[in-house]
Amino acid sequence: MKKVIITSLAALPLLFIASGIAGDKAHSSTGGSPIAKTGSPGDGNNCTQCHAGTVTQQPGLITTDIPGTGYTPGFIYQVTATVNFAGRNKFGFQLSPQTSTGQQRGTLVATNTAETMTQGAGKYITHRTAGTAGSGTRTWTFSWIAPASASGAVTFYGAFNSSNSNNLNSGDVVYLSTLTVQEDLSSVSETVSNVLDFSIYPNPAAGMISITAEPEVTATVQVFSIEGKKVFENAGAESGPNGKIEIDLAMLNPGVYFVSVGYSGKQGVQKFIKL
Repeated sequence: MKKVIITSLAALPLLFIASGIAGDKAHSSTGGSPIAKTGSPGDGNNCTQCHAGTVTQQPGLITTDIPGTGYTPGFIYQVTATVNFAGRNKFGFQLSPQTSTGQQRGTLVATNTAETMTQGAGKYITHRTAGTAGSGTRTWTFSWIAPASASGAVTFYGAFNSSNSNNLNSGDVVYLSTLTVQEDLSSVSETVSNVLDFSIYPNPAAGMISITAEPEVTATVQVFSIEGKKVFENAGAESGPNGKIEIDLAMLNPGVYFVSVGYSGKQGVQKFIKL
């Protein structure tokens, strides 16, 4: 069973290129999409609110490296969103992991912050302006922190737009795609053995924190904001004989963060409050 171990751990962007409409003219807004336009049952809306054109259900536009047996709670996985349309060179998307009633499951992380961004505390992810260009196709890759145990099935809902770049709210092609993943319940003992238990002290803290896990290991420590943006990384953090890793987070703004630690095939994520 493949686990993603931390080794380094949406205004519809172009989807809403016609987000400001005056008559049949559109104001280009390729830098992000309004929230809740994935076409999910919970959101209820998709990008056709601003883009006149055809809407097609298209399976297979969302893929992940989550194994067939399901996700392990708290682990981080890679998600890829791809849209294709020969001859077009502007694309956009918005994606969200939800239940059938629209509840958020897990947290999305924009690993390429130049081309994608998260919205709604990691519930949605969409493109930025720099992430809209493509030659007949466009792919976006990002991460997903799986939710807590007993969260059950999660569906990734995605809305995709291939724009004809005519600066009008017409002629675009919108695709809706979903991917449902199950929680891995096949081996509780395996799940437990791969979940890293560590402590953070002090928590809350104003600057320096001490992470205590196992002695004499090399770990990867990453910190993510509550919106899912990576704000700190140390891929070679060494714990001493006492198993402690000292991290100076004085540069962070006050708020709530996710602290992730991974080594030796184990991974753990905890919340941390910066004063």
